[in-house]
Amino acid sequence: MANQYRYSKTSFHKSVYTAVGLTVIISFLVWLFSRLMVFSHPYWITFVAGGVFFSFCSAAMIYRYVRDEIVVAVRPDGLFDARHSSQAVPWDQIKEVRLERQENEFQLLVQLWPMGEAPPKLIWIDLSPLDAGVDSVLQAIAPHARISVDHA
Repeated sequence: MANQYRYSKTSFHKSVYTAVGLTVIISFLVWLFSRLMVFSHPYWITFVAGGVFFSFCSAAMIYRYVRDEIVVAVRPDGLFDARHSSQAVPWDQIKEVRLERQENEFQLLVQLWPMGEAPPKLIWIDLSPLDAGVDSVLQAIAPHARISVDHA
């Protein structure tokens, strides 16, 4: 049985509002510079720049939320994060999972075993926008991987 987590409604709304706010700021700056540079169509340039910025900022998140897709899953075969890869990271490749906290935001730092001479790969999983609490995600991971908590 897999523990599956999706975007929560409140964090999704907050993220969209943030993306819209940033798009307005970027659009204003593009409009201002296009007016200062005396471009012939500053409004079209601003519209295109704002649309491209908003798309890069939130298109994948909006798509997954609207389709109610799974964002993170703790599966018997590995740890899945759709924002990172379309495949789950197998448990035998995971060296350690560390919970890190910055103010009220929680993230998992997944450290993989090194492959040859390459440094170990790190994967960040943001837990804040998910529809589950940090404790339930950690309880689902605990039987499969070693978890440490950053007390900084």
